[in-house]
Amino acid sequence: MSHPLRDAPAMLTPEQISHFKLHGYVVLRGAIEPVYIDAWRRAFWRSIGGVEGDPASWRDKPYVMDNFSLPYELMLESHPKVRAVIHQLGGGNFTGGGTGRPLVHWPNASTNWAITPHGHLDGYYPGDWSPFMVACTACAYDVEPMGGGFIYWPGSHLTTHRYFLENPEQVDGRFRDVPNFNWGEDNIFTRLAPRPQEEFTGTAGDVIFWHAYMVHTGSTNIRNVPRVGFFGRYHHKDQQTKFRYEIPTNLWKYWAV
Repeated sequence: MSHPLRDAPAMLTPEQISHFKLHGYVVLRGAIEPVYIDAWRRAFWRSIGGVEGDPASWRDKPYVMDNFSLPYELMLESHPKVRAVIHQLGGGNFTGGGTGRPLVHWPNASTNWAITPHGHLDGYYPGDWSPFMVACTACAYDVEPMGGGFIYWPGSHLTTHRYFLENPEQVDGRFRDVPNFNWGEDNIFTRLAPRPQEEFTGTAGDVIFWHAYMVHTGSTNIRNVPRVGFFGRYHHKDQQTKFRYEIPTNLWKYWAV
């Protein structure tokens, strides 16, 4: 009997996999079809009770859309290409996804835009730590430069990995106990990053897949369209039970690439 993912053609080329391993991310342009994008947009405006062409109806709207509702089959994590990439990267061992709720950067034309100098790692919350392997991000609208896009530090997954190899006791978040550590300032992980931060821009339906150790953050939106971002995070099926605290010398030990 065939398996819908195991028997599907690989989504990433060898060159794209090499790019992911070297830089910590890879982009699939135009991966999400219009039928998904249209459903995301309709659900978004319905959830906030706003009108797409009327900025006055966007005032005081939240960053996290808690009341957002979308059928599972139309969520980013359910898209066949997204699932195929995650399957390819993890050899079928990566599981998870997202809440289906978008995170929104609303336009703020009165702000002077500058690329943010500080970033963070996902999965570290006050009093909690949720390790994972890889994440993905896509947007319901085109994201222009200075439009609230995803900011990332290329290659920082490698320097973050090296830091945890040298400080394994901190992988659970104890790096936050280092004097003066603050995500909102120049911190350990941004200082170690080998290259300056970059801004992810593109069209609705582009998907960026990024390593869990890659330093990243959001940005200010001074355009006239909200940045409506969808996210998925995926952990190894044995990550919580068998190697939660392990820092493999080979960063790709539990991957299929």
